[in-house]
Amino acid sequence: FVAQDGGELVGTILCGHDGRRGLIHHLAVAPGRRRRGLGRALLDAALAALQAQGIGKCHLMVFADNTEGLAFWRRQQAVERVELALLSIATGGRQGG
Repeated sequence: FVAQDGGELVGTILCGHDGRRGLIHHLAVAPGRRRRGLGRALLDAALAALQAQGIGKCHLMVFADNTEGLAFWRRQQAVERVELALLSIATGGRQGG
């Protein structure tokens, strides 16, 4: 979903699912357009689309030092999952795999 103002892109959310859980990949609102409800409106649209497809929960990731982002998600009642570990793996250069 995107938010536009007079043809100018001012916000977007990228969200999908694997048939069981949703994942918000990105949510961004232009700095000068924040704190006006655009992020919440984009989130509501994405969550409604997931719910319409039978998806009951959605995950997202935020860098631990992104205080503004963490504050936004906490205001949306997102719950931090401290029992999970986030792992990353490179797509190239693996030996013996």
